Amino acid sequence: MTEPGAGAPAGRRLVMWAAVLVVAAALAWVAREIPLAEVVAALRRLTAGEIAVLLLVNLGVTLIFSLRWWVILRLLGYSVPFVRLSSYRLAGFALSYLTPGTQFGGEPLQIVLTHRRQAVPVDAATAAVVIDRAVELLGNFTFLAFGLVLSLRLRLIPGEEGGVLAVLAVALLALPLGFLGMALSGHKPLTWLLKRMPGLWTGRALWWTTVTQWAEATEDQIVAFCRERPGGLVAAMGLSLVSWTAIVLEYALMLSFLAIRLDLLQVVGVITASRLALLLPVPGGLGALETSQVLALAALGYSRAEGLGLGLLIRARDLLFALAGLGLAAWYTRRPASSPPGPPRAADADPAERTQPQA
Repeated sequence: MTEPGAGAPAGRRLVMWAAVLVVAAALAWVAREIPLAEVVAALRRLTAGEIAVLLLVNLGVTLIFSLRWWVILRLLGYSVPFVRLSSYRLAGFALSYLTPGTQFGGEPLQIVLTHRRQAVPVDAATAAVVIDRAVELLGNFTFLAFGLVLSLRLRLIPGEEGGVLAVLAVALLALPLGFLGMALSGHKPLTWLLKRMPGLWTGRALWWTTVTQWAEATEDQIVAFCRERPGGLVAAMGLSLVSWTAIVLEYALMLSFLAIRLDLLQVVGVITASRLALLLPVPGGLGALETSQVLALAALGYSRAEGLGLGLLIRARDLLFALAGLGLAAWYTRRPASSPPGPPRAADADPAERTQPQA
């Protein structure tokens, strides 16, 4: 007899492999008749110095993302070394990148590392990651909505498909907006839902009580942060704007090194195409990313070889950082922390007393 829930993972795997096959077919179709020599020639425009510059700039972008998380933790009253926190985020990125859909996946690892290695209480660690991701998604989907409108204007996306995608982007934008709006108004939807789950379903087991208490403590932290530190929330959003500015500049630099001359709006349109590809349930947008760059640059008058070269360059960069993140994840999960997690923080503890020791 099949165990309860056994079909769910199989169903997800089926969807993922179906998506992989569809994307692979699409990539094969757009890559047909692209001479390999032309792709190699496009990539050979890069010098070793330019590759080093791109890696340094991308490292800077990664640090900006970590800075937002670090600021949120500081405002919650916990001091974690910035470099150490950046390495945790890179480890989380590796898991997100290598699992279906690149928007989520590494957050549990970020929470575990922050809790176990920096003695941050699990509710505070979870709250910091949730706030950080909500602000990040708000920035991502805002950029995506703007980029889709711009892509329609540039005719990078056909009108009908673009209209559907624009509606989807607005719907996705409503999720982080709604979450932050409820937190600002003092609502705790997850706690409300868990406490009203039927006793027959949950069995009122001890583990369910523990989960409910953890969810309530986490949402208490999120609500307190949003309501008592609105300046911190605005600062986090400002850092998202800085990070997107850095992403656009990095992309423009990459295109320039490949001798692809686009204006700012066209750069935003090409980035939008890559972001749409990363929404597909395929690890790292494998195949979808390359296809998006081929089609986007072809629509702007460049060759398919140049588009494929750009996609492969982005893929190589992301894989390099993902491998570095996997190495860090393996190191941290196998190496014991030098100090055990501290006891839960008292609700009225002074922020100055919440500074935690390094691992």
